Amino acid sequence: MENKPNTPVLIFDMDGTLIDSNPAHKQAYTEFLKRHGIELTDADFINYISGRMNPDVIKHFFGADTDTERIQELTKEKETLFQDIYGPQIKAIDGLIPFLNSVREAGFLMVLATSAPMMNVRFVFDHLPIEQFFTTIISEQDVEVGKPDPTVFRRAAERVMAQPADCLVFEDSQAGVQAAHEAGMKVIVLTTTHTADELGAAELAIGDFTQVSVAHLRQIMQQAA
Repeated sequence: MENKPNTPVLIFDMDGTLIDSNPAHKQAYTEFLKRHGIELTDADFINYISGRMNPDVIKHFFGADTDTERIQELTKEKETLFQDIYGPQIKAIDGLIPFLNSVREAGFLMVLATSAPMMNVRFVFDHLPIEQFFTTIISEQDVEVGKPDPTVFRRAAERVMAQPADCLVFEDSQAGVQAAHEAGMKVIVLTTTHTADELGAAELAIGDFTQVSVAHLRQIMQQAA
């Protein structure tokens, strides 16, 4: 998809960034793994689940030699459980939709770049009126390796023909922040899942989208130039 040179691009993670879904994911993973005789600790969730793709998570807990068919089967089981838990309570992070409207009016492109499978992206779009804002979507099926590898963000930039210096990432996980920096991009972190200190260096830390404006974005993008 062609993009005008130097058009600013905002790249959004999904879980914990557009929606406060990580408590439901943690509950779903806890129940899912318990079904299979595995106990999930807080450290496990932070180190091996948060911000990462399902195939990587499944291989960590079920073995590196878990085949593709089994991974797909287990992923569907876990994500169905997640949707059952989160569906009745799903909502956007505070201020998200007014913020997306304002940045679209200001001429920013927006891309969704998530480690989640498309079944969860569609689940979110079915519940929240935000699909219209995203020029393109990068999901689990579009990358071979997950965060903290920078591929997901590099692919998002490539999809809209943007340079890393013109991209600003919104993230909530340590793996995501690392991936964005490795991709050569600036980062705004949301403290929905971790504290700002836990997430590491970022251009701005916010609790929700009422705490950021187009003026903040322009200032950060100018620093990136």
